[in-house]
Amino acid sequence: MERDFGVEEREINTDVLVIGGGVAGLSAALYIARQNLKVTVVALDIGGQLSYASIIENYPGFDPAPGIELVLKIQQQAMSFNAEIIVDEVVSLEKANGFFVARTKKGLVIRSIAVIAACGKAPRKLGLSKEDSFVGKGLSYCVICDAPLYKGKTVALVSFGEKGVENLGLLAPLAREVYYIVPYHSDHSIDYAKKFSNVKVFEGYTVEEINGDKKLEKVVIKRGAEKVELLVDALFVEIGFETRIDFLKQYVDITEKGEIIVDSLGATKTPGLFAAGDIASNTPYKQAIISAASGVIAALSAINYVNMVKGAKRKVTVDWEKKSLKQPKRFRL
Repeated sequence: MERDFGVEEREINTDVLVIGGGVAGLSAALYIARQNLKVTVVALDIGGQLSYASIIENYPGFDPAPGIELVLKIQQQAMSFNAEIIVDEVVSLEKANGFFVARTKKGLVIRSIAVIAACGKAPRKLGLSKEDSFVGKGLSYCVICDAPLYKGKTVALVSFGEKGVENLGLLAPLAREVYYIVPYHSDHSIDYAKKFSNVKVFEGYTVEEINGDKKLEKVVIKRGAEKVELLVDALFVEIGFETRIDFLKQYVDITEKGEIIVDSLGATKTPGLFAAGDIASNTPYKQAIISAASGVIAALSAINYVNMVKGAKRKVTVDWEKKSLKQPKRFRL
C-alpha cells in the first residue's frame, strides 16, 4: 500500500522504519516483509538516484531497462509481501525507552523498534528552471551509467577536480566530441582534458540555460559577459552529491564525505539504527547492485534486532524459504 498523507497528524506503529525509496531501501523492505515483520517505508520519491539513469544494462538477471523500471519492480515485490510505502519526508528522529519515534513533514508520527536509513545521496543539480524536464532526455547525472548510450555523439560535461578526471576518462574514448565545462579557473582536471584530441575545454564557464524540443539539444554557457551556445546530444552533470541527514546526526558518526559510519552488518553506533546504500560507509562503489546488497545486509540485521527485542530466539541468516506472493494493493495517493 502506498499512502500520501495531508497535514493532519497520524500515528503508525511498525517493526522497522525504512527511510528512503531507492534500491537500497526497497530491497531492505522486501526482505523485512518476507519475514512477516511490519515494515514502513517513508520516501520523498521512488527511485532515488536510479531515476536519473536512462538505461541500466549491468544489473544481473535483468534486461536493459530505465533505472526507474528496476526500482519499481523491487517496489512491487516489497508491496506484494505487505510492505507499506508512504510518500513523505522524515524531518526528526528520537530514541526513547528503546524505541524510535520519527516525525514527517506531513505530520505523521511513526514508532518503530528499528530504523534503516537509506536516504541515499542526491546528485547536486545546476539549479536551472528547465532542468527536471530534460532528465533522461539528454540530461544525465551519471556518466558511468549513461556514457555508452552516446557513443560517437557530441556531449557536454560539467565537472571539476578528480571527478572531472574520472568522467573524462569514461566519456572521451566513447564520444565523438566532448565539451568540458569547468566552473573554476586553473582546475587540475583541465590539464588531463587536454590529453584528448576530441575534448574542448571551456574554463571558467557556467551553464546558464538548456533547451530542446522533445529532448535536450542546446546548452548555453556563460563566462562574464560572454555567452556560447553548444549543440549537443547530451549533457552530463557531475558536480557532487548532497545529503539530507541532519535529523540523524545525534545518533550516528559521519565520515568526511558525509557518509554514515556503519560496521560490516550495517549497524551504526546506536543500537537498532542501521544505514544502507550510498549514504552508508560500507558501499565504496556506488552501483545499484551494491546498494541493493547493502540494503539486504541492513535488513537482515534489523530483523535480528527486532526479534531480539521481542524475545524471539530465531536468528535469520538466510532467506531461501518459499513464500506465497500476494497481489499488490493499488496505490492510494
